[in-house]
Amino acid sequence: MANEREKMVPKSRIANGIMFLWAGFIAFSFPFCFGWIFLNITGHSKGYSYDLGAEKDVSIMLGCIELLIWLAIALPSEKYVFRMAKKKGKVYIAALAVIFVALAAVGIVAMGGWSRYIKGVFNI
Repeated sequence: MANEREKMVPKSRIANGIMFLWAGFIAFSFPFCFGWIFLNITGHSKGYSYDLGAEKDVSIMLGCIELLIWLAIALPSEKYVFRMAKKKGKVYIAALAVIFVALAAVGIVAMGGWSRYIKGVFNI
């Protein structure tokens, strides 16, 4: 019985599906994570109108740690997914890049739109 199930859905397809889902989640959450890390590293974690004073060093160090954690979480799955797409051809890489950019754009829209995102993160 177990052999029949293994023949129906290979383990590699399940692993690929999980990696694609995780990479999609990373792409969707990238704008939020980027904004959060950027504001901490630049010392504006409580907003641009607030002076952190002595807390600025803590904010910058926290931003660096957050960046390392995010890279450790995001890079392996992205590398795996793009490597799988590279085996299939350049068209798949381009399609994957477009999908990831679209997911990041949807993430920005879900956070309140482009103008609100740019105002909140870059104070423009």
